Amino acid sequence: MAVNSKTHLVHQNYQRGKPPVIEEGLVKYLQDELQRLETTIKSIGAGSIEVLDEPPINPLIGTVKYNISPWDPLSDGSEGLVVWTGTAWVDV
Repeated sequence: MAVNSKTHLVHQNYQRGKPPVIEEGLVKYLQDELQRLETTIKSIGAGSIEVLDEPPINPLIGTVKYNISPWDPLSDGSEGLVVWTGTAWVDV
């Protein structure tokens, strides 16, 4: 299955765009750059490993979290790193 940034956790790299030659294009250029920065920062935040005592809302495939009690995604009382496969949390 192909990786899809809407359903899988995918880090997006920021690449600076070429600045416009004409000053009139500066506003659009800055808006586009800020949008790309926002997307990149959000993907980094979503991909960070957090310690959670409850499951995250709407995890993406590839989401890795450190579960602690009372959250028991493996139903065995353990705590540790788990990854979301799209259908279940599994031990890392």
